[in-house]
Amino acid sequence: MTDRPCYRELTANEVTLDIDPKSFGFKTTAELEPLTEIIGQPRALRALDLGTGIRHPNYHIYIAGLVGTGRMELITHALRQRVLDDSIPPDWVYVNNFDEPDCPLVISLPAGQGVQFRQEMETLIEQLQESLPKAFKEEDFGKEKEKLRQVYRKRGDEVFEKLEKLAEQHTMTVQQLPDGEIIFIPLKDNRPMTQQEIEQLTPEEMKVLDSHQDELVEMAGRVLQKQREIQRQLLTDVREVAQRFAIQLVEPLIIELQQKFDNPKLSKWLDRFKVHVIDHLNLFRDITDMPPQAAAMLMGEGATDPEQRFLEYQINVVVDNSQLKEPPIIVEDSPNYRNLFGTIERVVDRAGRVITNFTRIKSGSILKANGGYLVVNLMDALVEPFVWKELKRALKSQSLGIQVQDPFSMFAVTALQPESIPLNVRLVALGEPLIYHLLYLHDEDFREIFRVKADFDPEMDRDAETGLIYGRLVRQLSEKEELLPFDAPAIAELVCVGARLASDQKKVTSIFSHLADVAREASFWASKEKLKVVKAKYVRQAVQERVFRSDLIAEKIRGLIADGTLLIQVEGTAVSQINGLSVADLGDYAFGRPSRLTASVGVGTAGIINIERESRMSGSTFDKGMLILEGLLRNYYAVEQPLTLSASIAMEQSYGGVDGDSASVAELLCLLSALADVPLRQDLAVTGSINQWGKVQAIGGVNEKIEGFFDVCYEYGLTGTQGVCIPESNAQNLVLRADIVKAIQQNQFHVWTVTDIDQAIELFTGIPAGDISDNSSFHGRVLERLTEIATLLEQQKMTDTGRLLWTPGIPLGLPPDPRPPLPGQ
Repeated sequence: MTDRPCYRELTANEVTLDIDPKSFGFKTTAELEPLTEIIGQPRALRALDLGTGIRHPNYHIYIAGLVGTGRMELITHALRQRVLDDSIPPDWVYVNNFDEPDCPLVISLPAGQGVQFRQEMETLIEQLQESLPKAFKEEDFGKEKEKLRQVYRKRGDEVFEKLEKLAEQHTMTVQQLPDGEIIFIPLKDNRPMTQQEIEQLTPEEMKVLDSHQDELVEMAGRVLQKQREIQRQLLTDVREVAQRFAIQLVEPLIIELQQKFDNPKLSKWLDRFKVHVIDHLNLFRDITDMPPQAAAMLMGEGATDPEQRFLEYQINVVVDNSQLKEPPIIVEDSPNYRNLFGTIERVVDRAGRVITNFTRIKSGSILKANGGYLVVNLMDALVEPFVWKELKRALKSQSLGIQVQDPFSMFAVTALQPESIPLNVRLVALGEPLIYHLLYLHDEDFREIFRVKADFDPEMDRDAETGLIYGRLVRQLSEKEELLPFDAPAIAELVCVGARLASDQKKVTSIFSHLADVAREASFWASKEKLKVVKAKYVRQAVQERVFRSDLIAEKIRGLIADGTLLIQVEGTAVSQINGLSVADLGDYAFGRPSRLTASVGVGTAGIINIERESRMSGSTFDKGMLILEGLLRNYYAVEQPLTLSASIAMEQSYGGVDGDSASVAELLCLLSALADVPLRQDLAVTGSINQWGKVQAIGGVNEKIEGFFDVCYEYGLTGTQGVCIPESNAQNLVLRADIVKAIQQNQFHVWTVTDIDQAIELFTGIPAGDISDNSSFHGRVLERLTEIATLLEQQKMTDTGRLLWTPGIPLGLPPDPRPPLPGQ
C-alpha cells in the first residue's frame, strides 16, 4: 500500500456559513422592492422564452419541478413579461340557428363588441315590441286591412248569392248561423213552412223536397269551401300587408346593425333574423289586446316571462374580453371537465321537465384563455374523469365543441350540438418531472403536444445577490400577508436556512414556500414580543420550534439510547463494533440516529453473510454496498492467495427496513477490526459509502447524521473526544446547528473528513493502515488473519460446507436461496 494523506479535522467555520449582513446593502426589508420575477432559473426562463415566442400550435409548455404556494403567481408574471403580441383576442357569442335550432351558431366579434351586440339586440327587440303593435294600429294599415276585407267580403257574398238563387228556384230560403252552419227552409206563399205544414206533405212532395235539399246541401258544401278559401286568402293578404309594414320598420334597424358590426357571418345571421321576425309577427302583438286563451297559446307556458317569449333572439356572450388590456393568462386551480371545457346548463320548467337551450351554453377556462395562456396543474387534470382525453383532442384539433359531460347522469337531457370554436391557446402545465417522463414514454399525444420542457432547479447558487433576493421575498410576504420587516442579520440567518435546505454551502433552496413558512413563523414570534422588526434570533427560534413540533419520535429514540434500551457506546474502544449513522425521514421531518454495527468472523468458506439481506430487511442499494465490500476485499487481500472466511455483519437492534450504501465504510471497518483484532473508537461515528478500491464516497443527510450523534453524546455528556467521520466530499454540505458549531469551537465535539478507507482506519484505530507486506500494520494484521484461516482450512482438507477453499465469485453449490426471485429474474 502507498502512503496516503491523513484524515482532516474541520474547523467551526467549515461546518457553517459565515455571512456578513452588511454586504446585503440594506438595513431592513422595508427598503426593498417585492420579489415578483423568477430568480436563479436560467434554463427554465430560456424554455419559457421559446414556448411563448414560437408560433407553432403544438409548442405547449411543461414546467417541471416548480413547487410552492406562490408558483402560479410567478408563472403568471413570467408569462406576462414574455407576451410578444399584445392584441386582445375576440369575443365569442352563440346565437340561435333558425334553420337548425339544435345546432347553435358561434360568431367571433372584436373584443368588447360581444356585450355591445347583446345590448343592441336587446334594444332592437324592445323597439320592435313597441313599434310593431303601433304600426298595426295605425290608420294606413287599418285602411289597407279594411279594403282587403271589403274585397273578400264581396267575393264571399257573390258566392253566397249563387246559393240563394238556386234555393229560390227550388222554393226554399237559405240561412247561415253564427257558427257558419247553413240550413235550408222550404217556402210556401213566400213564407217559411211550419213544421206541421211539412208533415202534411205527400210522399211525392217530400221526395221532391228531399231531392232539392240534397242538391242545395251539395252546393252549400262547395260554398263553404269557397268561403274558407276566401278567408285564407284574406288572412294571407292581410299578413302580407302586415309584413310589408313590418319590413319598413325592421329593415332599417337591421341594416344599421350590419353597418355597425362589420362581420359577414353576423350580417348573414341578421338577414335570417329579419326573415324570422317577419314570419313571426304574432310574437310582437300586444297581448293585452288578445283574448287570454289566444295569448296563452301564443306565448306558451311561462308566457309572463318576456325572456322566454323572445328566447330565440337572445345573444349568449360566452367569452367577453372587453376588460382585457393584454392577452389573457388564466390560472385554473380546479381543472375538472366543467371548469376547463364549459358545459350546457339544464333547468327544470314548471311542468317538471329538464330542458336546455343555446342561452345555457357556458364557457370554461380554456375558452376564456383563448388567444392567451392557460396555466393548470397537470396532475390535477389527469385524475379528473375524461379531462385528459378531451384536453388532448382539443389541443390537437385546435377547436372546442362545448358538450355536457356528467358521468353520474343516467340519461342525456340535451341534444344541442353547438358549433365548435377555433382554439389558439398556449397551455402551460405544471407537474413533477416523473409525470413528464412517464407521459413522454407512454403517451404519443403528449410528445406531440408538449414540445417545451422548463426544468426548475430546486436549488440555486449562493452568491452576493442571494441576501437581496431573500430580502425581496420577505418584502413580498410583508405586502401580501402583513409580516413584520426583517433586518439584515435576520435575512442572513434565513440564507443559512436556505443553504441547510439545499444541504450545500454554495447553494440555497429555490423552493421559496419553505422559506416563507420560516419567515411567517419568525414574524409571529417577533410580534409576540411586541417588536416592529424581526431579528436573527427569531429566525433561529422559528427553526427550533419547527424541530420541536416534529421531534417527538427522535426524542423518544434518544431516550431509549440514554436509558440503555438501545445499545450505543460513546466512549472507549471495542473490537468488531462501530457506530454507524442513518437518517429517518418522516416526510415533514428528517433526523439522524446512530446504530451499532457488529461483525463476526470465523474459520470457514461461507463468505460475508449480510444478515439484513438474509432476513429480508434490506434494500437493493444496501445489498449492492455489501457486494462492493467483497470486491474491495479481493482487491486488497486476494491478489496472491485465495480469500477464505466466514463472516457476518449486522445492524443491531434494527427492526425495520434499511436501504442505502452510506453504512459501507462502517461495515468495512467493523469487519476489518474483527479480522485484525484491533479495537475501534466508540466515541466516534462514521458514515460514507465506498468503492471497490477503497475510496470513500459522498452520502446524503450528512447534517442530520452529525446532529443525531451529537444529540446522543450530549445526553451522555460531552467528553471532548467525541465526533463524526464523514467523506471529504461531504464537507461542502455542512450547515450545522449553532449549538454544534459552538461545541466544535470549544473542542467539545469534532468532525473529521476522510477520502479513503486507510484514513478512516487510522482515525478509528490509532495505528497506521500500512501495507499488507508489513505485518505490524493494520492491513498486515488483516492479511495475517486471512492467511491463518486459509491455512487451517487447507490443513483440514475440506471446508465447513464439504467443499474445497472458497474464492469470492466462484459458486459453491450452496442450497438455493429460499427467497422469491426479484422482478425480471
